[in-house]
Amino acid sequence: MKTQQNIDPGKLRSFQRVTTADGFFLICALDHLSDFQELLDPDPLTVDYRRTGEAKIGIVRSLACECSGFLLDARYGLAQVIASGALPGSIGLMASIEDEDYKPATVQRKTRFRENWSVRQMKLLGIDVCKLLWFYRPDSEVAEHQREVVRALVGECAEYSIPLVVEPIWFPLEGEDPKSEDWKQRRVRGIVESAHEVNSFGVEMLKVEFPGYVETEEGRVKAQEACRQLDAGVSVPWVLLSAGVGYEGFKTQVEIACREGGSGFMAGRSIWRDAASTHDPAKRESAAKEAVRRLSELGALTRKYGRPFAPRLEGGDLAQAFPEYWYANWHRSPASMTDG
Repeated sequence: MKTQQNIDPGKLRSFQRVTTADGFFLICALDHLSDFQELLDPDPLTVDYRRTGEAKIGIVRSLACECSGFLLDARYGLAQVIASGALPGSIGLMASIEDEDYKPATVQRKTRFRENWSVRQMKLLGIDVCKLLWFYRPDSEVAEHQREVVRALVGECAEYSIPLVVEPIWFPLEGEDPKSEDWKQRRVRGIVESAHEVNSFGVEMLKVEFPGYVETEEGRVKAQEACRQLDAGVSVPWVLLSAGVGYEGFKTQVEIACREGGSGFMAGRSIWRDAASTHDPAKRESAAKEAVRRLSELGALTRKYGRPFAPRLEGGDLAQAFPEYWYANWHRSPASMTDG
């Protein structure tokens, strides 16, 4: 089990809320914006704010029984599921800090933060974990800018004692063919290398693309080795994103990743796509039940093969890490430290 040397009790408490009792991340990702609205109606311009929020509330109500946490967005999801009572208090909550940006691939592609939304607001709202979508190519013109984005956010999250999970995304630069075999192999290496690099910045968790392809036995073997290499270079828990692949393919990916050190998943459309896109009430109910079944199946796979993340201290180690009056200098403002 991978643990961090210096346990921040605030961050640890957050992790306890977004994991199962036995230490696994069974996270339903529902922070999608325009792509979610496109599922609700072929013409997303007909999908207004209220309809979008109510659709997310419905999915949360249906799937909460099989999740350890949800990943939601500030615009359509967070306050809505809390205020409506759709999200049980026993289920953890992650929030994305970035704004949507799925523009065509470009060497200048940058991750940007949502305007008027911050780590501080997350903490005040009771969010357990901050998530950053991170477009990264070390050979792009904006690579150093992207590194600095993570470094700065690591510091801000530390200030508020909230864990940071980073989601590195490998993308084609202009002129590259993502269907070519050479590009696919470079993508696999890039996923592994990006995970190793962002781990070195001091993040608490990784949400990673699957480093490989599972359509053939040879591909599955190579993917298993890539997952092993990824795990060997990171010191924090990592989970798999689904990227909208078909459910059966994602299930295979989760098993391979968990066998090689993964601690779960943070998945969206591969699980609930049909529940969002089906307009007939009876069919929607059936699709929601199927999404619950999928989550249950993925949870069982994760528990069977995955690595739990449940760090704890006991005895002398605990007393040494948190001696009497440990709180005297923990996250105190300069002004308060002069009081009394």
